Parts: sequence; structure tokens; C-alpha cells
Amino acid sequence: MTKNLKIGVFLCECGGNISDTVDLDKVRQTLDVEVIEQFENLCSLNGRKIIRDAIIDHHLDRIVIGACSPISHEKTFQDYVKPLNPYLMDMANIREQCSWVHDDKEKATKKAITLINASIEKVKQSDEVNPIYCQTPDEVAVIGGGIAGMNAALSLARQGTKVTIVEQSPSLGGHMAKIGKVFSPVKIAEECGMCLLNPILNDLVWNENITVWTNSKVINADRRAGTYNLIVEKSPRFVDPDKCIACGKCTEVCEVEVPDDWNEGLSLRKAIYRPFGQSYPEAYVIDPDACNKCGNCKRQCMMNAITLKQKPENVPLQVGSLIIATGHQLIDPNKRPDYSYKRHPDIITQAELGRITGVNGPTKGELLKANGKVPKRVVMIQCVGSRDEKPDGHKYCSKICCSVASKNANIIKHKYPDTDVVICYTDVRTPGMFEKYYKHTQANEVRFLRGRPGEVAVKGDNLIVRVENTIKGEFEEIEADMVVLSTAMEPSEGTKEIAKILNLGTTEDSFIKESHPKIKPVTTDVQGVFVCGTAQDPKDITDSIMQATSAASKVAEYNYGGVEIEPFIADIDHEKCQLCGDCLAKCKFKALSIVNDELFLDPMSCDGCGKCLTVCQHGAININGNIDEKIFATIDGVLSKKEDDERMILVFLDTIGYTAADNIGVNRLKYPESIHIIKVHSVNRVRPSHIKHALDNGADGIFIGEFPGDLMYDEVEQKIERVKAQIAKVNENPNRLAFSKVYIPYFEGLARKLNDFDRQIENLNEIEGV
Repeated sequence: MTKNLKIGVFLCECGGNISDTVDLDKVRQTLDVEVIEQFENLCSLNGRKIIRDAIIDHHLDRIVIGACSPISHEKTFQDYVKPLNPYLMDMANIREQCSWVHDDKEKATKKAITLINASIEKVKQSDEVNPIYCQTPDEVAVIGGGIAGMNAALSLARQGTKVTIVEQSPSLGGHMAKIGKVFSPVKIAEECGMCLLNPILNDLVWNENITVWTNSKVINADRRAGTYNLIVEKSPRFVDPDKCIACGKCTEVCEVEVPDDWNEGLSLRKAIYRPFGQSYPEAYVIDPDACNKCGNCKRQCMMNAITLKQKPENVPLQVGSLIIATGHQLIDPNKRPDYSYKRHPDIITQAELGRITGVNGPTKGELLKANGKVPKRVVMIQCVGSRDEKPDGHKYCSKICCSVASKNANIIKHKYPDTDVVICYTDVRTPGMFEKYYKHTQANEVRFLRGRPGEVAVKGDNLIVRVENTIKGEFEEIEADMVVLSTAMEPSEGTKEIAKILNLGTTEDSFIKESHPKIKPVTTDVQGVFVCGTAQDPKDITDSIMQATSAASKVAEYNYGGVEIEPFIADIDHEKCQLCGDCLAKCKFKALSIVNDELFLDPMSCDGCGKCLTVCQHGAININGNIDEKIFATIDGVLSKKEDDERMILVFLDTIGYTAADNIGVNRLKYPESIHIIKVHSVNRVRPSHIKHALDNGADGIFIGEFPGDLMYDEVEQKIERVKAQIAKVNENPNRLAFSKVYIPYFEGLARKLNDFDRQIENLNEIEGV
């Protein structure tokens, strides 16, 4: 490494967010570097001029920015340090992880100096490396053919991109095709859902850039040099859509009847059927689980469109990027037996009510009980499985349930004004313009009762809803003719499956996780894969469509602008490589393969986790950018500022954990000044030698946090246990090392763990006399 480097440090006051808590004058006096300057808002254009002028005037070799989090502004300052290589800059986070979490100005200033010094030592080990640019094929696969997937495909196709929609069911449309009526909070009106869906469907069908594969699902995927190679399993329809004229004669002779899933099981359909009147493809399909292979339909078909001996077919699909639009499902109400679902035919779900009130539903839009009469009172129960901490429940709010209940209540009141509708709610949540619709629902004489029912009892022909009215503080029994359950939205099985196939990060609730909830809301943590609709989290039709067009826009950027990849990925020394294959077996990102008798690394797939290094017996693999050296230097930079009576704990966090730590600061929670966070690309890069080095050189404790959804989580956890055992052998206390799960939304839990670990280390120091 070059010696006598000229280093510049630039401090940001951040409009007082930093300077009110950190004494920047003392920071400037303490640090020994070539240039140190201070500015009110360093991320402004004036700040860029200050940095660039200093680089040129003082011939600076390395830059340290003492400001906010690199999560939000690293790309900005990498641009600002040009003409220097962008990777010769490092950011010391003295806002989110210093001034916002500490109140004591003297201690906060001391910690800021320590963090900046750690960055100074780190950049001394930084090499000049260049981003890797890759061009990807223009073709795109949209996984899922609901309203989100259809809009994403249309948006791309209209820009000239070739799109293949892969839909698991026999028809496009998804949940929107079943809704019956949708509503606009602005118009205060309920409109025909199919009337809104059909124009989109027609545009999609006639667009020559879109290919539709129904009855299909992705079963395997790998990526090579920016190209996704998918294997799609196409299940047979048994009816050729190019020959079928949808005359319906086949269904007339079919003898098998099964519950119609499009009508939520409220009516029957034949084993050969068309999912719904406007379904696409405009052809019948055979349900192989129901068909008895009698052959009546085949003999009746004058177009010779039916073949009963078809088998599933695996077909390849090569694309440059993917949009995941695999949607949601609704929680099984039987998981809440207190509500007696299926024990009485007049206890139904909102989805079933939507089919009942639809003009193409099982009762042609008539609201009828099982006995054929119109109910005199309908009670709706909100949050069935949502905001629910019981087993099999979901802690999150499903977001649209209050609005859906209001819509269906209004539909009932418009057609049956004498029917009493009561909505039992936890809290009414109708954000934005939907509040207007909520007020309209109240004006329409729909009654709202605050309280979650504990039980629905069946007494003869009547239903009794037992609920505590939390406003009055009284228990009530409401007699009802019909009970409607507003069930939680949860990720579909297709969403869970595609996440596993593509190695996508998921939330703890199994929705597809975005790369950053604020600035990258449709980008996943896998290059070239984007998400939209309810595969990402619960949302309504409008939000799904907006997110779909956003995902399409990002795909267009990705495909046509090329992809910039950070260079901190594996590098192969082919002279040392013996083609043993050990690294292939251990690479969970499938980035390595043997091509033409040589080990090949796909830069688009490599995550830079370093797992391949640990298994290579020949030292043939390294990670670009001196990763090990920079971790050692950062450790030394922190510990070199430690005073004799000072407690120092090093906290290694990957991007997920670091973001969670940032959120602690954003929410102004607190943890001790002893906590010093070191950001690493993957905690798998924190080797036992790093941990031992830190403890040998004065660190009082080591805390390592990782998101459980990450591919390396289990292996890192096992590694930490092995390191603890090694520490114990040399008479060090293994309790000085902690490993923990970290989630972005549960930053409060991380703050508690950091506080608890600090107290644990303090007690150990007292016991051991440190």
C-alpha cells in the first residue's frame, strides 16, 4: 500500500443535526490529516465544489466524509470525489449512529472522532477499483398475470420490449377478475370490476410484444452474465386454445361437478370448464384432478380441440430481467374456529360476499342466505388474521380490509336499504382519500362498532356475535342473519416458491422484500429482479398498478442503460485453480461454473460474500478491494482511540443490520457510546481472525448481527459458535461474543439488544476486574 497518502476529511453540520451534538471544532483540532473542512450541508452542490477543489488543490489521495449514513448518500459522495476513484472514499456515519443516538456532547464528540479515525485507517487500505458494467438482454419475464403483472407487461411492451407472462392459473386476471365491483374514493361510487379489467386485457392480448403462458410456473432458474435461464413447467390444458371456439358443448356432456374456485366454492362447475365469461385464453380447460377421463367431451368437440393424454412440458425461457407479480392469498378462516366458519352456510368471507354481490356470481348479484331469503342484519368482522398475535395470525394490517368492508356494506345498503349492516372493527384504517369513502359509508347508515368479536355462536337458524363494545365498555350480543369475515392478505404459495427459486430476500411474513423501502421500493436484493403488487405487501388495486408501472420503468432503465455492479466480488487466479469444484458446491448464488475447462465467475450473480474463499484449498479465489485488510484497519482505527477506562464494543452489521441501526437513530432511540458499528458487505466476511484481533487489541465485546433471510445466516451462526469454543480454549470469556437476528422494521429490538449486551460486557468487566 502506498505510504504518505494525502487524506482529506470533510465534515457536514447537516443543518445542526450533527453540529448541535458533536463539537466539530474539536474534531478538526484532533485529527491529523492533510485537509479537514466543514460545511453546513455537504451534500449540496456547493459541498461538491468544496470537495473537488480540495482534491485538485491539495492533490488528495483519499477522502473521508463525516456526515450521515452511507445507505442514503454514499452514491452522492462517490460522484462528488471525482476525479478520484469513487472507491477511495469512505463515509463515517456521525449522524444516525452518533449525534442522533447520544445526548452527551463530550462523549458524542469523542465517538465521532473514533468513527472518523476508523474511516481514515480504512481508506488507507483502499485500492483503486472500477465498477463492472454488464449489458442484459431486452426480453423480460413477468411472473404472475394479475392486475399488477398485466400492467407491468403492457407498460414494457408499449416501449418495444418483448415480454412473456408466466401465469400459474388457466386464465389471466388474478383476484381482480373475481371482485365483482371496485370503488373510487374520489367518485364515491362502486363500478364493475370486469368493465375496468377488460380494456387492459384486450390491449394485452392484441399487443404483439406480449406472449402469454397460462397453466405455467417457473421451476428452476440460474443466471449467467446478466441473462436469466428459466425452466418453465407448462401444465397441459388438454384443450387447444387455437382450435377451441368456446361453444360450451363439451361442458354440457361432462358428468363431473366440483366446487367452482372462481366463485369461491359457492357454486359448482364441470371438470371441463371456462374459468369465467371473459377469461383469456378464450378457451375451455380440463381440471386433471377432477376429470374421470370418460371421453364424452372429446367425442362431442366438433373442432377436435381436446387431447386427454397430454403431459406437463418443461420449456426454457431466457430473459434479461424479471418482474415478480405473484400476488397474495387470503388466510384460511378455519384458523379462527371461534368464528364458526364452515359450521354455518351464512358465515362467509368478504371474498365470498364479493362473488355473491357480483352480477356474474352464483346468485347473479342477489344477496341471499342459504334459505333463499334476504338477510335482515349482516355483521362484518374486521381483522380476521390481521393485527393478530395468536398462532397462525399476522401482526401486520392488511391495509385494504376496512375499505373493502365499507364497499360491500354500501353495495348491500344501496340494493337492500332495510338490511342493517354492522361493522365490528379494531380501528378503522382508510388512509388518504379513502377517508372520504368511510364518511360516505357512515352517512349511508352503516353502523360501526368498535370491538373485535370473541365468538360467533350458532343458535338454531340465528347467529350470535359476541363482542365487547370498547367505546361503551360493555359486552354485547348481536343477532345476525349473516356474518362476513374480513380475512387477512398473506403471500401466495407462488410468491413463496419463486422467492426460493430466485434466492430473493423476504420479510419475516414471507412477502418479497424490497432493497430499500424508501428509495428502492420495487427493487429486490437480486440484480435484475423487481417486484410489484401484493407479492411485496398488502395493497389495493391502485397501488398495485402504480407499483407495476414503476417496476416496468426500472426494468427499462436496467435493460437499456446497462447494469453497474460494485467491484467487490470474487476474483479467480486461474493458474492456482485446480477445478476441484468445491467452490461450486458452496456458492449459494450459483455464480460459479466450469466453462471450457476453466472456472467462470458470473459477475451479475456474485454477491461478494466470500464463502468460496473459505472452501478453496488452493488459494485461487480472492475478493476484489482488500476486504480483509480494510476490516482489520477499521478495527485498528476504532481501538487506537480507546482510553484505559473506556469500554468499546464492536458491532459488525451487513446492509440489513446497518439500515436497522440507522432506523434507531432516525427514531431517536438510544444506546451507549461504547457501541461502535462497522458496516460489512456480508458478516460472512468477518473471519475468526478479525474477531481474535479485535479482542486481543482491546475490544471488550463483539456483536454480530445478520438478517435470517440471508443465505449465509445458518452458516455464520454455526461459525460464531465455533469461534466461541476457540475463545474458551484460550481462557477468554465466550460471552464477550454475541450473534443475533436483525430485521429492518424491528430496530427497537436491535436497540434493546445493544443496550443489553453493553450491560453484559460491563458486568463481565467488573467480575474479571478489567
